[in-house]
Amino acid sequence: MRREPNPPPLPHQVEGAEFLRVNERAALFDEQGLGKSKQLIDAIAVQVGSGELAGAVIVCPNGLKTNWAEEIAKFSDLPVAVFGSGRKARRTSFAKLRAVFYVVNYEAVSAELASLKALLRFKPMALVLDESHRIKTPDAKVTAAVLQLRGSARRRYILSGTPVANTPDDLWSQFYFLDDGETLGATLTEFRGRYRSENGGYAGLQDLRERIGGMSKRRLKDTAVALPTKTVTRLRLPMSGRQLTLYDTLRNELAIWVQSLDGAQVLHQAEAILARLVRLAQLASDPSMLDGSYEEEPCKFLALDSLLDEALSRPSARKVIVWTSFVANIASLERRYAAFRPVSLHGALTASERDASVRAFKTDPDVKLMVANPAAAREGLTLTEANVAIYLDRTFNLVDYLQSQDRIHRISQTRDCEIVLLLAKDSIDEFVDFCLEQKTRLARYVQQDVDGILPADAALEKPEILRALLWPEA
Repeated sequence: MRREPNPPPLPHQVEGAEFLRVNERAALFDEQGLGKSKQLIDAIAVQVGSGELAGAVIVCPNGLKTNWAEEIAKFSDLPVAVFGSGRKARRTSFAKLRAVFYVVNYEAVSAELASLKALLRFKPMALVLDESHRIKTPDAKVTAAVLQLRGSARRRYILSGTPVANTPDDLWSQFYFLDDGETLGATLTEFRGRYRSENGGYAGLQDLRERIGGMSKRRLKDTAVALPTKTVTRLRLPMSGRQLTLYDTLRNELAIWVQSLDGAQVLHQAEAILARLVRLAQLASDPSMLDGSYEEEPCKFLALDSLLDEALSRPSARKVIVWTSFVANIASLERRYAAFRPVSLHGALTASERDASVRAFKTDPDVKLMVANPAAAREGLTLTEANVAIYLDRTFNLVDYLQSQDRIHRISQTRDCEIVLLLAKDSIDEFVDFCLEQKTRLARYVQQDVDGILPADAALEKPEILRALLWPEA
C-alpha cells in the first residue's frame, strides 16, 4: 500500500534538521510539541543518503519505542528495529544488522552495553538520546551505562523539551554526554563550583546560558508555529468536614516536629519531611488513599464532577485528560466516571496495555476521558483529541508538569486548550504551585526562553508561604 504523502516540513523543522546535520554533537531543545523526532529523522535520512552515516541508535523511554517506530515509518522509508522486552527479544534486533534506526529503551542499555558498543563501532552511527533529561542524575545506573556508549558513536545528539528538568544541575550530565565535559565541566562538582551560590541557589547564569546556547537550538511554540491559545486556570477549593480534620491533624504534627529540629537536623531529615509533605498532598487530593475509613466527598472530586459534566455532557463533547500524581487515585476515578468510558495510563501497564489505552482514546468516540499519571505518560505522546487537561494534584516534579500539559497543546491541535489546576485552599498545594512556578521561571531563563530573571528566583528563595501553611495561626 502506498504511503500517504506527508505535509511539507515547517520552516523551523527544516532549520532544526539542518542544524543537526551540520553538527556532530548537538542538542535540540525545542519546546514540547514542535516535532523534534521528525527533525532528527530527517537529519539522519540525509546523512544516510550521502553515505556519511549508516544509521542511528535512538535511546528513549520504554513507553516511546512504539511511537518512534511509527514516526520513522511516517517520515522515512528506512528500516527500523525496535528492541523488545526481554533479552531474547532484544537479541533478535541484532540478528541481521539490516536496520538503519535501532530503538532501545534507557533501562535496556546496561544489559546490552557490549552489543550496542559493537553496533556503534561496526558501522558509522549516531547515538541519540530522546528525552535526554532522563540521564540528569550522574550517579544513576542508567546514566552510567549511557555515558559508556558515547565514545563509540560517530555523532551524538540529545533531544528534550525540558532540559532543565528540575534545576540547572540537570544540564551537566546531558552535556557531558555530548562533549566529555568541555562545555560545562568534567564533573558535577566542577559545574556546581562554577554556578552554585553559597545559599543553594545559582549564580553566573548568563555564562551558563551562553555555553549551552553554543551547542543547542531551542524554539518556542508561540513563535515557531501558530497554535491555538492555551490558558491556565487555578481553582482554589476549601476543604471541609473530615478531609479538613485529617489534613489539619497531619499538618499540626508535622509543624510541631519541624519546629523541634535545629538547622542541621532539618537537613538530615529532609527526605522524611518531604515524605510527610507528600502525604499532605494526598490528603488534599483524596484522603481515602491514606485512610480506608474515609467516605466523604473530597473537595476536588466535587469540583471535578462539575468540570467533567460541563466539558463532556454536551452534544459537541470534548475529550478530557485528568492528571493525578498518585496512582492510587486512578482506579477510584475510573469507577467514579465510568459513564465517560475512561482509559488510564500509569506505570503498572504493560507496553501493549499502554498502546491499547492510547489507541482507544484517540480512535473510540465513546472514550471521552483519560486518567493518567504524569510520571508514566508525560513524554512523547500526542493526545490532541483532548483540549482540556485537569490536574487533580501535582508534586514538586517540574518535568512531570511541563511535559504532561503539552500532550494536548502541540502541532495538530486545532482548538483552544485549557489547563485547570485544582488547589486545596490554604494547603500544601499552594506551596507546590509556588515552587513549580519558580522553577519554571529559572528554567526558562537558563534555556534562553526569556531575557531576565529576578534575583530571588535565581537564588531559589522561598517566601513565608510554607511557614504560613504549616503555622496558619502564627
